[in-house]
Amino acid sequence: MASMREWLNGDMGPAEAKQLGHKLLRKVLSKWMTILGLTALGSGIAWNGVWLFPSKYQAQLMLAVEEGESSGWQNLLAQFGLDVGGLNPGGIFEGESLVQLFQTRYMVERTLLQSSYLGGDTVLLVNYLYPYTEWAEDPALANLKFPADRSEFTPLQDSLLMEIHDFVNKEILDVYKPDKKLSLIYVSTIHENKYFAQAFTEAIVANTMEFFLESITSKARVNLEVLQAQRDSAEVALKAAILRNANAQDQSINSIFQRTQVDKYSSYVDLEIANALFIEITKNLTLAEIGLRKQTPLIQVVERPSFPLPKTGMLWWEWMLLGAAAGGAFGVYRALVQSEKA
Repeated sequence: MASMREWLNGDMGPAEAKQLGHKLLRKVLSKWMTILGLTALGSGIAWNGVWLFPSKYQAQLMLAVEEGESSGWQNLLAQFGLDVGGLNPGGIFEGESLVQLFQTRYMVERTLLQSSYLGGDTVLLVNYLYPYTEWAEDPALANLKFPADRSEFTPLQDSLLMEIHDFVNKEILDVYKPDKKLSLIYVSTIHENKYFAQAFTEAIVANTMEFFLESITSKARVNLEVLQAQRDSAEVALKAAILRNANAQDQSINSIFQRTQVDKYSSYVDLEIANALFIEITKNLTLAEIGLRKQTPLIQVVERPSFPLPKTGMLWWEWMLLGAAAGGAFGVYRALVQSEKA
C-alpha cells in the first residue's frame, strides 16, 4: 500500500491517495479511545496553566496634558519688573521626561506608601501588593509589613521597597505616549488583583500630577506670596494714611496756625503716595495671578479605569481548549505514525 511519504513527495496518483486517506481514517477511528484520552489529559494538564499563569486585570487611565502659555505673559510681567518663574524651566518635564516621571523611585514609592480602601479595609498599597511578590514566598519574610512612616523603616524594609519599585516598573506599571505629537499619556497597571490595579493607577496619577504642578509653578507661587504680603502691607499703610489725613483735615478746620496747614498738606501727600503704591502693587499682583493661570498646564483626565476591568492573558476555557487541541493532535499523530509503521 502507498505510504504517506510517497504522498508528501508527490509520487502518488489520485486513486492511491484516496486509498491512503481511507486507511488513515480507519486507523484514526480505531484509536478513538486513545485520542479521546489524550485530549482529556491535555485539557487537564492545561488546567494547571490557569493557576500558574492567571489572567490579569488592566486598569488604564488616559491623560491630556496641555502646556500653559508662558512666553507672552512672561514678557508682559517682565515689563513690570516681575519674575513669576518660567513654566517648566529647562523643559525638565516635557515629552518622554514627563512619562518617565511616573516611574521614578520617588513617585512609585510615594504611591506605594499611600493608604487606600481595599478589600474592605484601609491599607498601604505596598502591604496589599506584597503578598503577590516573590519575597512573600520566603517563610522568613512572609508576614513582613511596611509602616506608613518611612523614618520607621528597617534596613531590610528599605531594601525590599527598592526591589518592589523595580518589580512594579518591570511587571506592573506601564506609562507611554502613543504619539509624540499628541498630548495624550496612558498610565496602565496590570495585576491579578483588580482592586489593586485600579487603586494604584488612580493614586500614582494623582501623586505625579500634583508633584508636576508644584514643581513647575513653585517659583511663581513664592513670588505671588511675596506680592500678596506687599499688598497687605500697602493696604495697612493706606488705611493709616487715610486716618491721618482725616485727622489733619479736622484739625485744620478750626486752626489758623501754619504748622497745622503743613501737617494737613503732609498727610495729603502721604495719602497720595500710599494710594499710588497700593494701586501699583495690586495691579502687579493681579497680573501675576493671571500669568500663573496662563502658565499652569491644563491636565484633563480623559478616561478613568472602571469596573469591570478588561482582562489580559488567557481565560480558563481558553487554556482548556488549547490543552484539548494539543492532546487530540498528539493522539492523531500517534495513530498516523503507527499506521506508517504498520
